[in-house]
Amino acid sequence: MEVTTSRKPVPVLRTFSKDLAFSLGCHYSPRGKAGLGTVAEFDSDVLIVSRSGRNFLIELYHDEEFVTDILFSSYSVDKREGIISKGLFTGNQTVYDKLRQYLNVQKTDCGSDTLIFDGAQGRRYVLRLIAGS
Repeated sequence: MEVTTSRKPVPVLRTFSKDLAFSLGCHYSPRGKAGLGTVAEFDSDVLIVSRSGRNFLIELYHDEEFVTDILFSSYSVDKREGIISKGLFTGNQTVYDKLRQYLNVQKTDCGSDTLIFDGAQGRRYVLRLIAGS
């Protein structure tokens, strides 16, 4: 799995993407001017993190074909207490079903509007999912 960003990400989006890759045990690569085909040369599965208007978007591609996306309105970064947890955690059945074939994702009771992952340096990300994503 390769994680990258939109072509001109703001620094916080770059940090978010690096921490997402860390949590999933994936490689992060800055996209720059590279197209999807260039990024997909590293791995057949690619996550692209970007802004979509006022929201945020994570798109999943397999063999350069769009698979699914996750839209979220905001996220918070909290100080993680205790042991780091690898992978993604959500209470949203739809999001779980979309991602489970491609990513390390677990269904939890954290809420149907929430996706959580642990980044590096004690950071825990809590994403607020948009209904229907």
